Amino acid sequence: MLGVSPAYFFSRFTTDFTVDDYILGLELLKSEGFSGFQLEIFHRSRLNEWLSEVAALAKRADDLNMEATQFVAHFLLAATKDEASLLSDLGLEDMKQVTDITAHFPRCKVITLPLSPFSFQAGSSFDIDSWRRLWDGLCEKLLAFASIVEASGRKLALEIVPGSLLGGTEGLMRFSRETGNKSVGYNFDTGHAWSCKENIATLPAKLAGRIYGTHLKDNFSYENLALPPGEGNIPWDSVIDGLLRNGYAGSFDLEIACKTPAEVTAAYAKGKATLERVLGASKYR
Repeated sequence: MLGVSPAYFFSRFTTDFTVDDYILGLELLKSEGFSGFQLEIFHRSRLNEWLSEVAALAKRADDLNMEATQFVAHFLLAATKDEASLLSDLGLEDMKQVTDITAHFPRCKVITLPLSPFSFQAGSSFDIDSWRRLWDGLCEKLLAFASIVEASGRKLALEIVPGSLLGGTEGLMRFSRETGNKSVGYNFDTGHAWSCKENIATLPAKLAGRIYGTHLKDNFSYENLALPPGEGNIPWDSVIDGLLRNGYAGSFDLEIACKTPAEVTAAYAKGKATLERVLGASKYR
């Protein structure tokens, strides 16, 4: 399946998009040849709107035969942004409401939690005990989020944003080793991974069975851009082959951030053409 991340919607309608904007976006996506899309709440102030109006979106998606591939809880970045937020219960009740929204899409089995770049007071420093407190707090909070998501019959994926306390895919592996948790997975955001200097071609094998979704975008590995695949230097043949070879059966979802709404159709068409070419050429498809 080829789909899009929420970047499609905020590129068209700004990050203050409404449920009605999403409905219009689905109609445009259908005409552009996509069959999948990702749900998102970008601003917490929209949470009640989504709770009250999501049924209309779910019905329109069914009418158009469009499938929700994951819910990206972008507004929950705040839950891991600093020490006070991390070591509190911030976000846990909101995640329960996210599961209520996602329940309107029975085939949507993944909720993605983006991890915020971690901030600290300028001039401050950490000793080993304070680092351990933060790390333990992060592990505890991720387990709490996972418990809520899994109780709803879904899986939790992490979107590892550059600068997050988790640090990268090695941090996810460490979290798994130290907590024994094998259910929390990874939303493979190629742009984040590439700009963090991850060895991107190895990630599908390294995290085989734990990649629950994708945000497919390009950049040049030194800046966290969201360009159409083919406009940066990510080795797409190796990445897509690796996903297919290691059993990834989910949607291939583009994440392209456009400066103006007028650019969206062409940018996503270009990215879609690149994915179709690479998928079509793969011997592992």
